[in-house]
This record gives sequence, C-alpha cells and structure tokens, in this order.
Amino acid sequence: MQYELFSDADFRQETPFAGRALCLLGSFRASTKGLQQKLQALGIEIKQGVSRNVHYAVLGKDVPAASLEQLRQLAYNGYNPKVLSENDLECILRGSYSQYAVPVQISKDLHLTLQHYLDSRLSYEGGLNPLYTKELYLAPDIQPELYQMLGNRGIYANAYIDDTTNVIVISGSSLERLQAGQTDDNLRYIEQQYNQSRAQAFRFVMTSEGELLAWLNKAS
Repeated sequence: MQYELFSDADFRQETPFAGRALCLLGSFRASTKGLQQKLQALGIEIKQGVSRNVHYAVLGKDVPAASLEQLRQLAYNGYNPKVLSENDLECILRGSYSQYAVPVQISKDLHLTLQHYLDSRLSYEGGLNPLYTKELYLAPDIQPELYQMLGNRGIYANAYIDDTTNVIVISGSSLERLQAGQTDDNLRYIEQQYNQSRAQAFRFVMTSEGELLAWLNKAS
C-alpha cells in the first residue's frame, strides 16, 4: 500500500493562511481561477466580495469603486483586512509567508480620526432639544460643572460608556488632538469601549465641550 508523507490537509494546516478568508478584486495577469486554486491549496477560503469576515483583500486592476468604498467603510468601523497586490500573491505562492501572516481571529481595531467626529457631529440647529432622551458620556477632563448644568435641563450624563450611551462629549483639548491627527488617553478609552463592544459600526453621536456649553448657555 502506498502512503502519502504529507496530505493536502497537512500542508494547509502548516501554512499561516489556513483558516483565513480572502477576496480577489479586479482583474489579474494570472487566471483568477488558477489563483483561487493555488490559494485554496494553502488553506485559504475564497470569498466573493468584501466583508468584515475577510482577512485579505487582493487588489488587481480596475477594482470596482463599490469594492473600494466597502474597504473604506470597513476601515472606518475598525475592520482592517490586509490589502495585497498581485505581486504580494506571487511572493506568498513562492513560500514567502511571514510578512503577510495575520491572526485568524478578526477583531475590531478602530482608531478615532477627525472624520469620525465630523461625520457623527451633533447638530444643535432647530428649536428642539437635541439631547432629549439621550444619555451622555462626559470625558474625565471636562469641567464637572457640566453635570449640574445638564441635570438642570433634565439631561442624564455619566463618566463611563456602556450600551445605553448615545452621545460622547469630548473636551476641547481632545478635539484639538483629533484635528492634529493625534490621540490621548480619553480618545483611546472611547476606541477601547467601541472595540470591545458587539457593535459592528461606529454609531455614536459626538460633540465637544465647547459646543455643548455654547448650546446650554444659549438655551438657558
């Protein structure tokens, strides 16, 4: 009887790509079907499109704009599949694994930017109370007098983020750091709470201490 020293399954388990998922976007010099078969031999699952369950996204020529937008949205919400080129694929298929390996467990890793703040910025326009029925988080470097001012208007605020938090209030110094492309402990706390939550998209409403104070003083 003839035995195989290593089966295909053994080979797949020994590569750093076993259990990972990959999508091919656009056109490639090599046959797409051929690439898929070679990658599957490494234990990679081929996906038809971009999603938060993809470990790798390989960009060829003429990638559809919709796929690029999906990648941008994934990164915006803290999901960051490793982006590869066809040249990267050729290196992988030649056995150069180490620089391309990623953990099998996909986790969120959101880093707050000024764009997150601008996209989710609370609007104070109009005559209605924009904080009605909302629960606020006040960053610890915000002046404590704000709690009393909010309480006087029947608005609930606390010093932690949980599943009931609707609005995040950051200090002026944190906003300045976002504007400069920097971070601080308070911004990292917001990132951590989102990354550890079950949320799949960053949906907090955000405002700054200065904007909130201006509205409270105007509305009083």
